[in-house]
Amino acid sequence: MIASFQTNSFIDYPGKIASVIYLGGCNFRCYYCHNSEILSTKSNTMEFSEALEKLKTQIDFIDGVVFTGGEPTLHPDLVEMIKAVKELGFLVKLDTNGTDSNLLTGLVGDGLVDYVAMDMKAPLARYQEIVCSNADIEQVQKSISFLIGQKKIDYMFRTTLAPALSEDDMRDMAQSIKGAKIFQLQQFVPNDFSNSHKVVRLPYTTKDAKRFVEIFKPNVGEVILRGFN
Repeated sequence: MIASFQTNSFIDYPGKIASVIYLGGCNFRCYYCHNSEILSTKSNTMEFSEALEKLKTQIDFIDGVVFTGGEPTLHPDLVEMIKAVKELGFLVKLDTNGTDSNLLTGLVGDGLVDYVAMDMKAPLARYQEIVCSNADIEQVQKSISFLIGQKKIDYMFRTTLAPALSEDDMRDMAQSIKGAKIFQLQQFVPNDFSNSHKVVRLPYTTKDAKRFVEIFKPNVGEVILRGFN
């Protein structure tokens, strides 16, 4: 079972047209989550076979399929679903928070994913505070090191510029991903879920974001801003 299926997306897989499969369930509770409606596994109400049939009609129109969430690596059928998609000839992109480095390593090693976008939520020292859960920091660190060290697939790290993060946090994070290919800094967008956590600070401005970009540039091959004017 999956949470939902999006037929076409031009923004979820860099340089590709893709369909998106959403998998419900997450081990984080980030107050700025944009997919808060699928944090529970109870949101998985759609048969995967239905999505697979839709994908068969898209073979001539899309390049790949994105598995996102929630946190896809928690889904017990993720590997089998990816294999089914690969058998149709599609590229596969995985969005993950990096808390299962063994699964991530295996997926890449077995050629089951072609692109990984890993969310870096905060400096490692502040992870549990920002994600509002008992995050396994060691797993996150292992996933970061693995992606930077491997040469098999393309990848990016991305961070939502939540108001709780400071300039010093940006400096710490830049050091943590030193040598990475791509880093994407995303705008924080207040929503009902974030408001329920009594967030009162406004999002950072574009001017602020550009200042933070300069912090990452010496350590990362390419820095991208998303969601800023």
